[in-house]
Amino acid sequence: MFISSSGYLTEIAASIQHGDYSLASRRILDYLYDTNLNSHEQLKALSFDIRKNYLQQSQSDVIDQQSLKQQCEDWLALSSQIPIQEKEESVGWGVYQAEDLSKEYVSRSRNFKLEPMSLEIKLGELTAVVGENGNGKTTLLRLVAGELAKTSGKVSYFDQPDLEWYDIKGKIAYIPQRPNRWYGTLIDNLHFFCSINDIKGDENEDHVNYILHRLGLFQFRHLKWTEISSGYRLRFELAKALMMRPKLLVLDEPLANLDINAQQLLLQDLKYLSQSAKNPMGVILSSQQLHELERNCKNIIFIKQGKTLYSGAQETFAANRAMNAFEIGGNFTITDLENRLSALEGIKIIDSGTVFIINTPLSVDSNQLLRIISQQQIPINYFRDISKSTRQLFQKDI
Repeated sequence: MFISSSGYLTEIAASIQHGDYSLASRRILDYLYDTNLNSHEQLKALSFDIRKNYLQQSQSDVIDQQSLKQQCEDWLALSSQIPIQEKEESVGWGVYQAEDLSKEYVSRSRNFKLEPMSLEIKLGELTAVVGENGNGKTTLLRLVAGELAKTSGKVSYFDQPDLEWYDIKGKIAYIPQRPNRWYGTLIDNLHFFCSINDIKGDENEDHVNYILHRLGLFQFRHLKWTEISSGYRLRFELAKALMMRPKLLVLDEPLANLDINAQQLLLQDLKYLSQSAKNPMGVILSSQQLHELERNCKNIIFIKQGKTLYSGAQETFAANRAMNAFEIGGNFTITDLENRLSALEGIKIIDSGTVFIINTPLSVDSNQLLRIISQQQIPINYFRDISKSTRQLFQKDI
């Protein structure tokens, strides 16, 4: 759901209290953008100063925590004094619906078919597409983005089935896994994309400034393609996409070239940006980083060999499961594990390559299994409960 102004202030205060000034500064900018406070110059200047100071200091790995804390607290006190008129939004409004959607390729080298599937993408929600490589994830994303023509099925965008394609395409932003090279400086490109999306004058300056600070691109604004990393090129593509204020954002493998911290930050940003009260979006993305996606995405689509094994809410996956499942790793063989867990009835152990998967009756939860592992002195170095994770669908016998 979309956050209210009071909800923003509560979030920001909590971030300051916990010393997370990066999150506080990003949410301050979101609040400024969502609540139309650009007319309050003092608040606007302080917002950008906070973000700019954080970015400049973090680049040198020397952050004046007390100064940032004071700036954020000053901003919070000032914003609390300004009355905000709330804006009503259609929470959960559908931006894309598909029924029995399919795509078939026929060639000399390979035939492939994305089997009929149904899905719905809503405003304010992240939907993840997961599965092994070459199983149809990119095909699905390109169908949703309108980059491919469907073989069969019914689709509609923005709850308006009779819209002309020209009107639809202008509300969809698609970021492929390997975006095209761009020329000139980053900031000039952003001003240009703002202009072609009819954002001009002071609004153009404000919007570019907001995006530069919000996505951590401020210190790279005068650099060119060859002067920034692949991770920041992705952030530029996201910035460029946000210039068109899309209703549907489609990203193919956006986490591929990012370290774990950058992955978490990007997913967090996508989640917050999708829930903007001013310009909310429905977001669909693919990735191999399953656990990160499951923590941040509301919906999961799992595709295997062109077939959709699951499409729905993350929280309801495996709700009717017959067994629990756990990943375990350590310095032991599958025979060692089977011998030491022989007292547990009805279990099944699978060697998945890098870890073992233990399937147990529903009566055995993670606490009980860990107690037995400790009692048997099994030398584990990794443990994860995957009972409610689509990780189970990667097993070879499914």
